Amino acid sequence: MNTSKLLIASKIREAREWKEITQVGMAKKLGVARQTYLDLESGKTEPRVSTLVKIAEVTERPLAWFLFEENTGCNPCDLQEDTQQLVNMLAEVPPALRARLIELNLSFISCWFEQQNKKT
Repeated sequence: MNTSKLLIASKIREAREWKEITQVGMAKKLGVARQTYLDLESGKTEPRVSTLVKIAEVTERPLAWFLFEENTGCNPCDLQEDTQQLVNMLAEVPPALRARLIELNLSFISCWFEQQNKKT
């Protein structure tokens, strides 16, 4: 099984437990079947971006927290100026709209990476 898939799965479980939500409760909040949620948490399936955004909202964890290990050395002070500007602008947007904007942009970025991989 892919390490990033396992990382995301373990983070999903950790976030759910941190919020003291049962697996059944989380499935209901996400609007998915219990088994579908169990597959996400076990790493059997990878979540869609929209599902991961919902999980982040429900558990009140930043979306990036699910994607990266704790000590990646990523420091907000090291962000390029344009990236920091984007982060600052997103911080001003209401949470529901911010989640949707992030979801859409992640989809665009994923498509771009897929196209780049096809070229190589």
